[in-house]
Amino acid sequence: MNIGMNSLLSNIEKTRLEMIYLAHQYGYSNPSVVQCSQRLDLLLNVYNNTTAKQ
Repeated sequence: MNIGMNSLLSNIEKTRLEMIYLAHQYGYSNPSVVQCSQRLDLLLNVYNNTTAKQ
């Protein structure tokens, strides 16, 4: 795995944990949680697109 993929996976995990924390603090429908979820979706899409090309 290259450095770029490691960084992407690290960002995915960091964002996932942030989303869980925010959801526990504010509830699932809070705008901050939704925004974090959308960032996680984008990261996961990048990961899926990257691995599909390999």
